[in-house]
Amino acid sequence: MTRLTISAMIAIAAMTSLAHAQEREELPVKVYVLVGQSNMLGYGTVEGDKPNTLRDIVKKEPKKYQFLINADGTWKERSDVWVHLGGSPGKPDRYSGLTPNYGGYSGLIGPEFGFGHMMGDVYKQPVLLIKATWGGKSLGNDFLPPSIGKYPKPTKPGHPGFYYYEVVRLVKEVTENINTFFPKYQGQGMEIAGLCYHQGWNDLGDLSLKYEKNLAAFIDDIRSAKYGLGVPDLPVVIATSGMIRDPEHKIKQSQLAMGDKTKYPRFVGNVAVVNTNKPYGPEKLQFWFEPKDSPSAQGFHWNRNARTHLNIGTAMATEMLKLKKPALPARLVSFGVDQGVQVNWQLGSEVPKSVKLLRNGKPLKVNLPASQTAFTDTTALPGKNSYELVLEMPTSPTRKLTAVCDTSIPCLRSFRSMEGVTLQWAPRGKFDGFKITRDGKEIAANLSGEARSYEDKQAPEKGLVKYSILPTTGNATPATTVVNRGPLDPGGALLYEPFDYPSDLERPATLFGKKGAVGTKGPYYTLQDKGDDKWKPMVTPGSLRYGNLSVTGNRARTSTRSSDKRCAIELDGSLAKAGLLKDGATMWISYVSFMPASSGGQNTVTLESDDRKDGIGFLHKESQLETIVVSDGKVARRRIGPAWKGRIVLMVGKIVWGKDGENDNFYPMWPEQNLKQPKENTKGKYRFLREPGAFNINQTRLTRLVLQQGGENSCDEIRVGPTYESVVGGGTK
Repeated sequence: MTRLTISAMIAIAAMTSLAHAQEREELPVKVYVLVGQSNMLGYGTVEGDKPNTLRDIVKKEPKKYQFLINADGTWKERSDVWVHLGGSPGKPDRYSGLTPNYGGYSGLIGPEFGFGHMMGDVYKQPVLLIKATWGGKSLGNDFLPPSIGKYPKPTKPGHPGFYYYEVVRLVKEVTENINTFFPKYQGQGMEIAGLCYHQGWNDLGDLSLKYEKNLAAFIDDIRSAKYGLGVPDLPVVIATSGMIRDPEHKIKQSQLAMGDKTKYPRFVGNVAVVNTNKPYGPEKLQFWFEPKDSPSAQGFHWNRNARTHLNIGTAMATEMLKLKKPALPARLVSFGVDQGVQVNWQLGSEVPKSVKLLRNGKPLKVNLPASQTAFTDTTALPGKNSYELVLEMPTSPTRKLTAVCDTSIPCLRSFRSMEGVTLQWAPRGKFDGFKITRDGKEIAANLSGEARSYEDKQAPEKGLVKYSILPTTGNATPATTVVNRGPLDPGGALLYEPFDYPSDLERPATLFGKKGAVGTKGPYYTLQDKGDDKWKPMVTPGSLRYGNLSVTGNRARTSTRSSDKRCAIELDGSLAKAGLLKDGATMWISYVSFMPASSGGQNTVTLESDDRKDGIGFLHKESQLETIVVSDGKVARRRIGPAWKGRIVLMVGKIVWGKDGENDNFYPMWPEQNLKQPKENTKGKYRFLREPGAFNINQTRLTRLVLQQGGENSCDEIRVGPTYESVVGGGTK
């Protein structure tokens, strides 16, 4: 479809929508939420010469699609259409102008590509596409609407409705931090203009019997202020699951039913359905292509056909532009920005006669035009502020919308610095200044409102120290943190390494030469060959916090230039003296690990013999978590579970040394944030205890703790002890 043809179709389809457009540059950003599973995420192949990759389409139809590429053949990035793809566990958020890079992974497109190009051509203001999409998710469980599910608030993947609430969370996160993701945003306001839905494959089977009821409830709930986005009659477009080849399948019939005027009169004019089993529109857009006309034969992913995804997005955009705009104003939201508090609302087709804004029950002395949809309150004091928007309507009753914004500092972080304790905070709002107390006594009375860190060079040498920070004005709630200045309490662990060594934000200290971990002797030293001693592991400011685990000190990290580098510190014999290395004994080991979302790498924590012929421990690498056993110099690895980048993990292992010729056994587990010990032999859970891996090493030869790292991975809070509690309940007093 040419860009000219797209514009011609839009001229008819968008007539109603554009009738109310404001003729000024300060138009609110049009926000569209794209929801679904892997086919909304997108598996349309971009590169390659196979039929109907995006590259193949552009080559064969240059007149229609030349606008997608630069003169050198690279893909253009639209500056007026923004895309945010985030929320997937283990994957970093992606955001930029629209490019063919926002499918399931780089090199794939989804419906956002056709949808975004069409909307970008029609609107003067920027368009933001928020992709709330996760592969392999069902409407009957993962996206289950709360009004029909009647379930407690979900807390983790797998719980009913978890991904429904993730949609709401993601929209809130992106819109309230839009300047972080898209600096071109100038405070002109945002309008949640519509939602696109393409999902169904994972409801095959028994879940399909309730699909229609669930989908209707999803539409109602996502529009509501109680459960969803707070936009009554929000336009919704559904693309049917045409990759399910049975034309009469219950799921597809349920999706088509949303457009039935008799069944769902409340959806007339605000819900549309694209039937992907039939050609669409005057150009007869096709959606299903056989494998011979596609990059692959992966039917459940539309055979990875880029034209399919392009056409689905184009058809959904065309239908979206035909739908009625909600009649009444809605969705008052407020959040902190550098200038103060930004207050946003969106108008309907009925323009108000007058608008009045109140803060904490008192009218603000501002003149708000009836067409305005955003206001920055530069005089709001730090803390909690309540806003009420009163809109006098020409024909409808007066509308009153409310919102609350709390600009109290959400979190105060601390770490052991070179000269004391450094505090860090990241406020959202406008501040005249900050004051800091230590153990209830003021130590900084009037820090600049621009300050984001403070170093306490007179911090006590030992004991627990409590810090708090407050803005110098307003009614904010103080943010607090507690720092343990020592001595360390291993909490029952015989080996405890919290990396409680001083470091610096600008120039992290090296781990080499550091000493003092419980159960060790001497300093850290390199295990690299001579000539390779320029590599230095770092002590990075800040602990890795996991649930209720007690932590202190800092953490260990390598630099990006390192690759599989090793360092070690000698054990002091405490494990052997306690009998934990005897045949028949049980020994527990744990550590906390973190892999940044933006980089790869790995880290390994092991107990080893001096000659490296015996060893045991854990490996956290980019794709998965593993156990490591070294027997007679041979390394054996065993997968525990997936490794999610950008997420802190706690690994725990129960080791039972065999006796009378029996094998040793290693039971790895991955506890929840509440640190409760997983039950034995439970399989198929999100965090679980694996069946033991049998082996046989000479554990009496384990004499040193070895760290092996690559990339920017961090490790922290290493513990070895006689019980589960000793390796998850230790830390600081």
